[in-house]
Amino acid sequence: MSPLDVADNKVTAVTESASSVYVPPLQRTEGQPPPIAAHGGLSYMSFDQDGDAGTAAAIQDALTEIAEGEGQRVIDMIAKAPPGPIKTKWGLGFRDYDECVKYIRQSNSIKAPAGGVALPLPYTVYERPTYSVVPSNAIWRDPERAEVAAILRKSEAGNRRRDLYFPQVLRDARRIGEYYPGLSPNSPECMDRLGRRWRTSSPSARTSTTRPRWSGCTTRR
Repeated sequence: MSPLDVADNKVTAVTESASSVYVPPLQRTEGQPPPIAAHGGLSYMSFDQDGDAGTAAAIQDALTEIAEGEGQRVIDMIAKAPPGPIKTKWGLGFRDYDECVKYIRQSNSIKAPAGGVALPLPYTVYERPTYSVVPSNAIWRDPERAEVAAILRKSEAGNRRRDLYFPQVLRDARRIGEYYPGLSPNSPECMDRLGRRWRTSSPSARTSTTRPRWSGCTTRR
């Protein structure tokens, strides 16, 4: 049974047991790898308890993830790496923005097209789910859970320490018609056809460092 099948079964079970809770259907972009997400990307609404929208389950998953220590190992790996670029399976990553800019300027292979730009973009190199608890959550004000709150706060602060800057090339969205005749960057058809090229949040989400990207695009959320 695939993760998608499991997720579908879970959604069905929740719908039958708590019809008042809306659970968004699990959807994935065709042709893309499985998401780096807990429960295969299934909405935490599926784990609703007394109207908490799955918050209790998410916090428990966060604590379990933190306890495994992989996030700290990634931070330590970056901190202990020799000066200069860090070799990753997605190419060279840089701890410092200016260091990445210097690399781009000295490179003979990174060239921006007309109207485009070449610049550093930060991506996480941590291929595991991460969690962020909103400031309004009661856990931050509960003295009985102060120790748990401290663990979560430290983990969230470490999220950026698991990022590296990678050289990227952005094309001018206004010129999409030059690459795809008749396609407007302001149209739903553009998002349907090219949306997957814009929705990348980590190096693992892209297939290569030369994948076309667009700047100034209007995307639907």
